[in-house]
Amino acid sequence: MEPAECTNNQSNGNYGEDIIGWFEDVTEKAGLVQTQTLRKILEQNCSVEYLKQWLGDIKIQEVDGFVLESLYTSLVPLASHADLEPYIHRIANGDTGPILTQQPMTTLSLSSGTTDGRQKYVPFTHHSAQTTLQIFRLAAAYRSRVYPTREGGRILEFIYSSRQFKTKGGLTAGTATTHYYASQEFKIKQEKTKSFTCSPEEVISSGDCKQSTYCHLLLGLFFSDQVEFITSTFAYSIVQAFITFEELWKELCNDIRDGTLSKRINLPKVRKAVLDIISPNRHWLQKSKLVARAWKIWIGLV
Repeated sequence: MEPAECTNNQSNGNYGEDIIGWFEDVTEKAGLVQTQTLRKILEQNCSVEYLKQWLGDIKIQEVDGFVLESLYTSLVPLASHADLEPYIHRIANGDTGPILTQQPMTTLSLSSGTTDGRQKYVPFTHHSAQTTLQIFRLAAAYRSRVYPTREGGRILEFIYSSRQFKTKGGLTAGTATTHYYASQEFKIKQEKTKSFTCSPEEVISSGDCKQSTYCHLLLGLFFSDQVEFITSTFAYSIVQAFITFEELWKELCNDIRDGTLSKRINLPKVRKAVLDIISPNRHWLQKSKLVARAWKIWIGLV
């Protein structure tokens, strides 16, 4: 089930309370919601190849909700990725038929490969992307309730995209975070939560972690009076950023003072994107309060 408020153009505060209210309502009746969700999934996808082999010609619309739940668990076996992998490979190779879902697959995400040492394809539809966006909206709403932020503030995000590639069938493949940071949903998330990342897309998707980290740090300091909080997909990314900050702080200060960008940043698109943002501030180093505030941002999270 999805909150109706997702499509409304509301202020950040009202929207946050709306989505929290929706979430707490559905979690109080989780059993019923699960049954309704199962029905919705089966009504939309009962005729796809994978489910049809188990459900046959059962008319889902005519089956009572609780009977449907028992019917589903008795007929459709638990499945692992290995059971679905042949179907996923057909999709990756260009089969556009309704194999696993009626909605067409838009991208294939790569797993971390921690299960058996190899990365696996995880199919994503438009609904998958919308669900990801909803999770971020909900998290932002709860965070803002405990730690209120200024509307229009900035987030110092240590986030990184790897390179995407095309499968034999023409689908875009890459990590889930890569897809998300390159998506329209990521831009919508910033608008909905009224918090904007310090770094442009070129920095996030540079493909060079060290160069991206330097630029994240530089832009975080440049926008330090606007930064509301610091975040990252993985905690170790923040630790690595602290280490880089300790090593290169003089160089970062020089770049802020002069409005320049270190020669260590040699990717043309990244250089242009960052230089289009920063400007010289020759009094920056004398602004002790600004420096102290920026330093507290880093140290406060250690």
